[in-house]
Amino acid sequence: MERLKVFDENYTYLRDENRDKIHREGLWHETFHCWLVNEQFVYIQKRSAVKKDFPGLFDITAAGHILSTETVADGIREVEEELGIEVDQRKLHFKGVVQNIIKLPNFIDREFSSVFLYDSSFAASEFSLQQEEVESVHIVERQALIDLFVNAVMTVKCVNVFDETLAEISLIDFVPHEKNYFEQVAHMFKE
Repeated sequence: MERLKVFDENYTYLRDENRDKIHREGLWHETFHCWLVNEQFVYIQKRSAVKKDFPGLFDITAAGHILSTETVADGIREVEEELGIEVDQRKLHFKGVVQNIIKLPNFIDREFSSVFLYDSSFAASEFSLQQEEVESVHIVERQALIDLFVNAVMTVKCVNVFDETLAEISLIDFVPHEKNYFEQVAHMFKE
């Protein structure tokens, strides 16, 4: 059973708890969010259809929970595990911590999400996806995704990096992060 650190709403550490209890009771915990970006595009993942939470939805390029025995910096393992990318620390930029809440029946996810941008371009051959986690990786024009995240447009086009198929997606096709989360990330993409 995964154990995570529990925090109060001011990001003060309280204790460790198991992940199921944390989500059942809506306790604050830490996550690692890494968006792969370059000057023109943002890479997004499509979650595997077999994922327990939010199967088949689009999401952050790589993300995960920080275990009780880890630091936020250890979260970089998610990029390597999910995408098979060997991380160059010089291209990784910490952008800040965003409070992120997702509420569903029997599930309240209250996260302190440490957001990183990884500045690089990738060819399809550089990815080795963890199939039970990630179905595919897509690129979206950076400005278009900013516009989507701040509700300036309703849809954007994305391209699957593996087979170059085109899809038109909206925020409803993403994991249901709070509006505030999307807006703060959009601001980070502009910097």
